[in-house]
Amino acid sequence: MHLQPTRYSGKSLPFWLLGLLGLLGLALIIAGALLSQRVFYNPPPVPEMSPGTTRLEPPRVLQDFAALDHRGRTFTLAQLRDHWTFMFFGYTHCPDICPTTLSTLNAVARKIAALPNTPPTPQYVFVSIDPERDTPELLAKFVPYFNPDFIGVTGTPAAIDALAKQLSVLYLKVESERPDGYLMDHSAALLLIDPQGRLHALMSPPFDTNLMAQDFQKLSHYYEAIQ
Repeated sequence: MHLQPTRYSGKSLPFWLLGLLGLLGLALIIAGALLSQRVFYNPPPVPEMSPGTTRLEPPRVLQDFAALDHRGRTFTLAQLRDHWTFMFFGYTHCPDICPTTLSTLNAVARKIAALPNTPPTPQYVFVSIDPERDTPELLAKFVPYFNPDFIGVTGTPAAIDALAKQLSVLYLKVESERPDGYLMDHSAALLLIDPQGRLHALMSPPFDTNLMAQDFQKLSHYYEAIQ
């Protein structure tokens, strides 16, 4: 006696249901792959900084602000995004610290450009804490003297004060017997802003231009690795 194979007499699944099951299976495969990457991802080690550099974790998010650069153009948080920025607060009538620091930044710019595995080119911004005297025209004569690519920034006293407070920069007008009437005491640290417009690190004097360039390279490479 020969047994006849049993034939399936039911209706086949509709195409839309087969398609839905296929999409569900694909979604599960993708979810599994993403979960596997998350579980087994090994982030790079946090870079070791020189004694003069302090990395902020997490970086400090900044609020928008309104200022002017030395060409009279609007300068806001948007101008700090999509690239790294070295920022320094000072004033054009400064007798010593500000000219010295701008000269230091010029040396840092040259050293960063000469590094192997070249990091992204940062911008360099000098923010005036003396907007009453530091007009865009005066900054245009002062800042490019140290480097033609440097950017001078000024604005209303309220706008500069608000930006300084966000970055924990301290300054104070001090009366003096100088012909120009007063001096400005101020913080001497350099601020490093990341491409998301966040305060990422501080560099404190005494400055070593070689170490500053190396620290910037480490920070920028680490930033790219964890994005």
